[in-house]
Amino acid sequence: MIGKALEAFFIRIWVVIKLNLYFWLYSVAGLFVAGVGPALKAVNELFAAHEFEYKEITFKEGWQLFKVNFKRGNGFFWFYGALFAVLAYNLYLSVQIKGLAFLVIDFILLFALLYTYATYQYTLLLDSEYDISMKNVIKLAFISTLSSFTNFLKIVIGGAVILWFTWKYKGLILFGTVAAIQLWNYYSTQTWRGLIDERLETND
Repeated sequence: MIGKALEAFFIRIWVVIKLNLYFWLYSVAGLFVAGVGPALKAVNELFAAHEFEYKEITFKEGWQLFKVNFKRGNGFFWFYGALFAVLAYNLYLSVQIKGLAFLVIDFILLFALLYTYATYQYTLLLDSEYDISMKNVIKLAFISTLSSFTNFLKIVIGGAVILWFTWKYKGLILFGTVAAIQLWNYYSTQTWRGLIDERLETND
């Protein structure tokens, strides 16, 4: 019993390390600027397809996914990246000004930043499971983020905790951070994605 539990634990750790290393290799292949977006897509699709079947998660398959999703992955990444940058810059300007009204604006902008982050994570997850247009994936992601405040908090707080651990243990940047965030988001939103599946089956 204990042996199986330990085996399952180490398999999960190995999958996280493997996916994280793949992410960095694919990102380097795209010179980071054009590589991070499709690398995130590839990692998400690999895990969505195989979960913890570590032998099925291969660099070759991930590389094919990276190439196939190159434009789409960059489209999502830069769309949300631009939105995030605009909000972050406005928040930076807002915190320079004192006053109750600007304090309220600060909180609104901070929430908008977190909402954008969570929506991007939903976009990656939903796009890995459903064959729909980029426009409709983004719409569905925006709706999904609003659908459950609990899931929203799970994505935001879980990501923050993983980043905090990364700050404490810098080796996680190479061996765990990105993949751990993606896996956390995958399981945090599993119930909602199950509801989407049920509604799609009902409509069919």
